[in-house]
Amino acid sequence: MHKLTKLFLAVICSLAVMTIGQVQATTRSVFDALGNKVQVPVEPKKVVALSEIDYDSTLALRIAPSATIRGRGQGDIPRYLKPIAKQLDSSMELSIVGDIGRPNLEKIIELQPDLIITSQQRPGVMKQLSLIAPTVVTAKRGESWREIFARIATVLNRESEAGLFLEQYHQRLEDVKTNLKNSKNSTVSIVRWNPKGPAYMFNDSFASLIVRDLKLQRPKVQQQKGYHHSRPLSLEALHQIDADWIFLGTLDGTGDAVDAMQVARNSEPFKQLKASRQNQVIPVDGSLWTSVGGPLAALQVLKDIEQAMLKRSEQPAENLQSASIKK
Repeated sequence: MHKLTKLFLAVICSLAVMTIGQVQATTRSVFDALGNKVQVPVEPKKVVALSEIDYDSTLALRIAPSATIRGRGQGDIPRYLKPIAKQLDSSMELSIVGDIGRPNLEKIIELQPDLIITSQQRPGVMKQLSLIAPTVVTAKRGESWREIFARIATVLNRESEAGLFLEQYHQRLEDVKTNLKNSKNSTVSIVRWNPKGPAYMFNDSFASLIVRDLKLQRPKVQQQKGYHHSRPLSLEALHQIDADWIFLGTLDGTGDAVDAMQVARNSEPFKQLKASRQNQVIPVDGSLWTSVGGPLAALQVLKDIEQAMLKRSEQPAENLQSASIKK
């Protein structure tokens, strides 16, 4: 073989070995929620998060994604995450690339991400996303927020940060349980109001898991297994949402669902509910409480419960009686 040809081949082989070494040094293998093996960057710089829990988790891990989707029923990122996102990235150079389950592929291509994390998408969408950047499915239906958060932390190479966050959550949980020791036998109803009426969340839904962590009780009718919600209830069936406490919200802050809820709350059947008579119907952000929440949402639910119940338990007995009579 000609000496020049040998030299050329040697150089090519050398470059190939160097390239393989660089790829191995800058990427790592992870398994997604569906068991697929994906090569991802060791230190991703431009992450696109295509679900609420993906975005929530990245912020909890102190990563500011390049892009995400709108929160359910909202025109922007989830309301509860705005202060945290602003604190983490004061410039807030965040691109909104569609809605849950409907990402805008053209916008994602323009961003040139090096990693995409997402909930399950349609097969055609997944294939297209995978052509843009390494794409990891982070969640299966029915998984708890802890399982999903742990997987996202592994994908982002932030396991230690996730461990510290969970320590913070468990400490906060114990503090709230201590503060609410006088309410440990209380029942808690979690309700999303839709335009067609109220629906209660099943026992394995996101906020239900937080209530379970606090050792509070759900009404018997609401202890169905599952992570979805019931069918919308008629006014005649409102007793199914009753409890000592009702945490009540809508996905959007305005619109038909909010109007229907306000009308119903002024109705006689609603006024006869135990929680209503005791002035213990608590308005909450339904997009946070009744969606697929993440670690930061879990902290917010703890805060909402503590503020409502602690404030109530600190009221003098005569004020409680007065409030009950007024209802």
